[in-house]
Amino acid sequence: MKLIEINPSPAMTVHPITDQDVCVVVDNFLKNPGHLVEFAMDNAAAFEPQAIGYPGVLCDVPRSAMDAIHGFIRSHMSRRFSFFKGDIRTSTYLSMATRQPEELAPLQRLPHSDPRANLERNNYAALVYLFDDAELGGTGFYRWTNRKLIEEATAMEIDRTDSSAEFLAEHLEMYRQPPRYMNGSNEVAELLLEIPARFNRLLFYSGDVPHSAHIPQPERLSADFARGRLTLNCFASVRPK
Repeated sequence: MKLIEINPSPAMTVHPITDQDVCVVVDNFLKNPGHLVEFAMDNAAAFEPQAIGYPGVLCDVPRSAMDAIHGFIRSHMSRRFSFFKGDIRTSTYLSMATRQPEELAPLQRLPHSDPRANLERNNYAALVYLFDDAELGGTGFYRWTNRKLIEEATAMEIDRTDSSAEFLAEHLEMYRQPPRYMNGSNEVAELLLEIPARFNRLLFYSGDVPHSAHIPQPERLSADFARGRLTLNCFASVRPK
């Protein structure tokens, strides 16, 4: 992969999610976002479908190409979110949502929080939109209104894929209706903030905040990397100050 560079003068705004949480939005983030789209197109065979997590395909991104993005997280986001610049552990993927609603696994119809590997560390996520069609959907941030139920369903899915379907249908009306992507408030979560998609826009937020792709028109999803809902996703495990 060609080296990815940060635009020296991006436009940054801060959007409150809750009283404690915000989403930082950086427009015109990468100097050369097309390199990532080209890499995805050239490495289509490396993308793998996900069983219960992301509703599409993922591909690992070479760490050597991500130095500028990791540096941006260390230099800028560590001050805004109050974590130490040292000992930041990252993983980065290219992701493309491809599943139609009827293909979604039970938990793919809901928001999610990024799991922590260590309770003494915090998780943050950076996402860059790499598609031109804003109608493919942005990102929604939520507050759980029935957290216990979702924790039970998640434990069932970790134990065995698709095992929570009957349980969820028993307790929630939405699971007795045709499946759909999460696009607003429902029985288990309240939509607090939606950030629309824009090509080369970065979002940075706490992985503890429930979130999901906000896809109101799933018929527009495509398996074509040149026009599908392609994103760069970087996950950072950090030590809080």
